[in-house]
Order: sequence, then structure tokens, then C-alpha cells
Amino acid sequence: MSHLTRYGLRLVACGAVWLVLLQDWLPLPESWRSTILYIPVYAIVMLGVYAVCSVLYGVATFNDCPLAQSELMKEVQEAKEDLKARGVI
Repeated sequence: MSHLTRYGLRLVACGAVWLVLLQDWLPLPESWRSTILYIPVYAIVMLGVYAVCSVLYGVATFNDCPLAQSELMKEVQEAKEDLKARGVI
């Protein structure tokens, strides 16, 4: 089963539960009505928070790579010399 199929099945299952709660097929207090109505909005907001936290964690734990830095600086210097030789800089 692919990831798309799994996520699709989960989405359909959550949507079905939400519709059951929204259609009042289960007796719930009236005070829960507004919460149930906005569950998809809460889910999207929480997905956004998760995405931001994942990116921030990835940036915070990203390792430095001194070898790649030295190679990049060498390539930049070569590019500058090439541009000077061509009279661009």
C-alpha cells in the first residue's frame, strides 16, 4: 500500500467521523457544536505548526561541513578570477 493510499484512507476516515459528528447522529452537548464545526480548520493550522516546527528543527540541527565550505570558497575564487580575466569585473 502506497503512502498516498494510506493518507487517503486516513483522510476519508477522519472526514467520515467529522461528518457523523457534524450531522448530530451522535448526541453531543450543544456547546461542542462550534468546536466540531471548525475541526478541519484546527487540523490545517496544526499541520502548518508541525511544518514550521519541522523546518526550524532541521535548520537548528543542520551540521556544518568544513570540506564543502572550502570547496565552495575555492570555486568562488576561481569564478572571480575567470570574470576578471574576461573583463566583467
